[in-house]
Amino acid sequence: MTIQEFLEEIIRVFQKVGIENAAGEAKMLACHVLSCDETYLFFHQSEEIDDKVLLASAALINERTAGRPIQYVIGKANFYGIDLVVDERVLIPRPETEGLVEAVLKDAKENFAEPASSPKVLDLCTGSGCIAAAMAANLPKADVTATDISPKAFMLARYNLKPYENVKVVKGDLFEAVNGEKFNYILSNPPYIPTKVIDGLQKEVKNYEPSLALDGGESGLDIIERILAKAADYLTENGKIFMEIGDDQALRIREFAQKTGSFKDFLVLKDLQGQDRVFVATKI
Repeated sequence: MTIQEFLEEIIRVFQKVGIENAAGEAKMLACHVLSCDETYLFFHQSEEIDDKVLLASAALINERTAGRPIQYVIGKANFYGIDLVVDERVLIPRPETEGLVEAVLKDAKENFAEPASSPKVLDLCTGSGCIAAAMAANLPKADVTATDISPKAFMLARYNLKPYENVKVVKGDLFEAVNGEKFNYILSNPPYIPTKVIDGLQKEVKNYEPSLALDGGESGLDIIERILAKAADYLTENGKIFMEIGDDQALRIREFAQKTGSFKDFLVLKDLQGQDRVFVATKI
């Protein structure tokens, strides 16, 4: 079987079970089993695939058609150009979160442009470590701390962040892990989905991704409000907080942040679909 025939067969199988991005996921799986990139697939369509590779692929295809997300099947996800190991211990990094990274990097490059500048960054609920990795890779002088309450997520984040000497990974419940340090930026993609909504999510999400990383309590704001209630104590003067939020939560979050009396310059950034996605506030 050639690479082209292999891709066509995977696409057919994926489409049959209703996988939305069948072609994209087929390429991801093919690149994984062939240890190549999409450019190689394109230029080597007529190349024959070894039978052992085809046999190994069958098990992975079955996992995906059974509902397991493709990122867990192949054991990795790409976030902001960085390949990360992922499995059921952590949330799969998503493109929406890259918008948060973009906003922080833009702000940091404007406010810490001097050669001696080195912002301190705290990534709460780090999960796979994707946000911390993007910060460390793009701000090599930054001092980054990543935290998570989940022992399983902590272990995986520590593995993913091992290449970055400017990152410290600690286990704990939000701010309890950082011993009173102050940061220029507090970043987080916290759980923000209301409990009652979880059962209505796609099966790939509700059946495989960790509920601890999804469930934000009755209103979806439990963790967000806990972060906002304490964040000012851990921010430097004019320090900023950037949080990923649900597309219908911005107004309630802003109202809560205002009530704390600790923040100003509220901003809500939209994702590529035009939905509210990132809440930004500056410490007074």
